[in-house]
Amino acid sequence: MAESSFNVPLRRLRSETEWLRGEFARATSEPHLRSSQLTCEMAVIRLYDSWARFCREAVIISAYGKTKTLGGTHLVSSSLPAITNKSSVIPVLISTFRKSVYEPDWDRADKCIDAGRRLAIRNLSTFSSAIGATNSPANEIRHVRNFYAHRRQGSCANALATNYFPSLRRPIVFRLNDYTAGGDTVIESWVNRLLAIAVAAVQ
Repeated sequence: MAESSFNVPLRRLRSETEWLRGEFARATSEPHLRSSQLTCEMAVIRLYDSWARFCREAVIISAYGKTKTLGGTHLVSSSLPAITNKSSVIPVLISTFRKSVYEPDWDRADKCIDAGRRLAIRNLSTFSSAIGATNSPANEIRHVRNFYAHRRQGSCANALATNYFPSLRRPIVFRLNDYTAGGDTVIESWVNRLLAIAVAAVQ
């Protein structure tokens, strides 16, 4: 086990988020184009999806075990005997629900942590502390993402609450390229914090 299995989803997350950040920045340089608005909205939607996919894969790897964390801790398989390989993890997880036959919302910290608990992952304490961190931008991204994806009354209200939307009557996606107090743009801050949380989750 020379390399941690967690390096694979981490590399994928870094690569995809950097690509999306670059596409967003290029699109904001031409705000007069309608295609730029679409590019920026889709970048946010896919950014959130990439986070959900990372969380899902991290839980699967943790449940299967037979690897080590980035911090060097060797993980053994979950105590659930039905988990015999990675492909068995999701069916075992779904079997723990009374009614649902669907996977949990991996993008939601509480659902993701609950999945780790149901699967009895050995690194639950470290994983849950990172994924559930109060400085995580995941909920903020979710509200913005839901507005772009659905534009319903509820999603509009949640989007306004992030304070990135002075009005919903004009294209405001480009405000995510404004600079924050930390010196990064909003979307850069989102990406950087997601990556930091991802690394902490698999230590």
